[in-house]
Amino acid sequence: MATVNPLDLSHFLLWTGDLCFVAGLVLMSLISATAAVRIDPDARVPMQFGPHGKPTWLASRRLALLFAPSCAAVSGLLLTYLAHRGPDEAVTQAAQSLALVRALMAFIFVVVHMLHLAFALKWLNRDTHR
Repeated sequence: MATVNPLDLSHFLLWTGDLCFVAGLVLMSLISATAAVRIDPDARVPMQFGPHGKPTWLASRRLALLFAPSCAAVSGLLLTYLAHRGPDEAVTQAAQSLALVRALMAFIFVVVHMLHLAFALKWLNRDTHR
């Protein structure tokens, strides 16, 4: 097994992708935990909104809070597998690209999850829905 130079940029990008992926999952978990405190256990949470701001379908609280983090985990693990499946001593251009994709994907998943729950909480807290 070859020794990896810690200052090698290609390995640094690969590790950065790993770190961003894990940080994104942790942030999404914290966002879900914070929202869980504000949502009644029996509430039906909007999962998608129509053009006029009305929900097109609702889901249980558990599904609503775990859907985006689960999708992020599955897609992130698949991309992590693809990025790390090559030989240890040589990081391919595809693996470097996947590292950048995973970092961007983590950011996008966190922002979308936060926006979804913000809109859902706003809809749930309206006086007409209590």
